[in-house]
Amino acid sequence: MSRVRSCPLRLSYWRMVRMKRISDLFEILAGRWPDQSTGSRELLEYVKSIVDEVAKHGDEAVRRYTERFDNVNLESFRVTPDEVQAAYSKVSQEQVEALRESRSRLERVEAERLARYSFLVELEGVTVNCTLKPIRSVGCYVPGGKAAYPSSVIMNVAPAKVAGVEKVVVCTPPGKDGSVDPLTLVASDICMVDTVYKIGGVQAIAALAYGTESVSRVEKIVGPGNQYVTSAKTLVSDVVSIDKPAGPTEILIIADETADPRLIAFDLISQVEHGCGGNAGLVTTST
Repeated sequence: MSRVRSCPLRLSYWRMVRMKRISDLFEILAGRWPDQSTGSRELLEYVKSIVDEVAKHGDEAVRRYTERFDNVNLESFRVTPDEVQAAYSKVSQEQVEALRESRSRLERVEAERLARYSFLVELEGVTVNCTLKPIRSVGCYVPGGKAAYPSSVIMNVAPAKVAGVEKVVVCTPPGKDGSVDPLTLVASDICMVDTVYKIGGVQAIAALAYGTESVSRVEKIVGPGNQYVTSAKTLVSDVVSIDKPAGPTEILIIADETADPRLIAFDLISQVEHGCGGNAGLVTTST
């Protein structure tokens, strides 16, 4: 869950294999690409026990599991305005501008998509009007632990804001000192998140789905997570809408000799850094 575990890359996968036909690729991947099942029955039962505890005991259960998995006992889960302002002093101006530009670009794309999905058609006296209406509240899960993921804030919050969602909150795991990654806080502030909660793992998903004394339940939960978070989202999907039960990260890049090897490496690493179970591959005509 929010606990960081050792997960070395399986370098045995990264060896050169020559192929003559594109069909060879599928045979190669079938033998080397690990199974990406969402979890065992034992894992699902374990996750369900935590979800049930949070649904029944609220803040008390969230605090208990946060202490167990994140090694910190929090009096309050809500990030304060002072903490948000302090986060700006811990990041560079270049990073702030990059986050602002990323949000701006995504907002332009989402606004265009929103306009295209709304239309009115008249057919032989019948009017068909398709209009998108925003839901009232969204909870965004932002992973933590192995790295900072401010991009997860932008990719999930910006579309909700463009759509007109009234309330957008973020849940992200706290560090052992009770703090939240500064880039995550700055990204949340730039995207105008209403509230950031220092809650991670299964307990965060359960709190968003059922509500607690401190966390109001939401209508939809979005955002990536490990197998525990994914299993929790699947379990609560009968009481709250979710985006999807995403599995481990996968990426396959096809490139020739004109591609920049440095950028390819960045793309591969940016995916496998997300956690255990991720897979990355490169198919190239260059030797």
